[in-house]
Amino acid sequence: MTFNIKKLGLWFLLYYLVTDVIGQILDTDSIAQALEYHSQPNIITLTISVGLILFLYALVSYTVFYKWHNKKSFGINVLVIIVLSIVIVGLRYFIEEIFFRTVFGFGNYRKDVSTIYYLLDNFYYVFQYCALGIIFYFWQYSKYKDERNNQLILENQRMELDLLRSQTNPHFLFNTLNNIYALVHKDSDKALYAIEKLSLLLRYSLYKTKTVVSLEDEVSQIRNFIDLESIRHKEQPKVELSIDGLTKAIQIPQFLLLPFVENAFKHGTLHSTLQPVMIKLKVNDSHLFYEVINEIEDKKKDKVGGLGLDNLKKRLELLYPQQHKFSFKAKNSIFTAQLEIPLQ
Repeated sequence: MTFNIKKLGLWFLLYYLVTDVIGQILDTDSIAQALEYHSQPNIITLTISVGLILFLYALVSYTVFYKWHNKKSFGINVLVIIVLSIVIVGLRYFIEEIFFRTVFGFGNYRKDVSTIYYLLDNFYYVFQYCALGIIFYFWQYSKYKDERNNQLILENQRMELDLLRSQTNPHFLFNTLNNIYALVHKDSDKALYAIEKLSLLLRYSLYKTKTVVSLEDEVSQIRNFIDLESIRHKEQPKVELSIDGLTKAIQIPQFLLLPFVENAFKHGTLHSTLQPVMIKLKVNDSHLFYEVINEIEDKKKDKVGGLGLDNLKKRLELLYPQQHKFSFKAKNSIFTAQLEIPLQ
């Protein structure tokens, strides 16, 4: 969401003109007399001064919620706004009642006005224009959430389609079914096992498409994917999967972890004696940490990362704006992809 001071200024200008400037003109007996009064240099100066001060109230409240809405409680934000508003009231007093009177010979209030009246009158406007800034922020935030949700739906659909294509493309299915066919004659138990894994993986891709799934489901599909891919190789791929922490009752977006493993199998060396494919998952009370490390196959170095991880990066920005850490890098023929997300 962008910091939109121009649109806030437009909101403020319309509200200020209607409620203060035009309102004062309409309250007079003669519009011509009111226009003559408001065209005086000192009144124009005060109108501009008051307008800028009132805009500061709206700007401060908008800025505080823009910066801290998702980081601090509503009460803390309001408290900060109140403190800053008091500072602005003091600034207004200095400008209009000290500086203007000293330099121009006039102020905005009578000289004999009481301190209590001055403060109450000012806080009447503080409430109005701070409320305007807060309302504008939540209006903008609501629009931003709607747009982000729409983008997220499209990204989810794209991710599901990409995963579906990767798992149901003719090359993948042909090799897998061919291996299963060969196993039927050699080892029927292994063939049944392979069919079961393929069925589970396809069912997860085709039918179990949800916004979120259990972490255990996602981990199960990682295991199924590894088992199914292992059948395609004469030599068992060197893969190490470690899980630290409890995974029960934890919900995550579907297809969030599996693309990391797919990328490692697609672009990595699966039989490296120095660097096996390492999949590390750690869960604590508030965050999930995930890392996949693999050696890069020489003939695939120009494709490291791949479209899948690029799409995943966009999806994470929609799912966890400014709340996640995602990185992938290639160094000394070792590819490392890391993810950290909050648990909600």
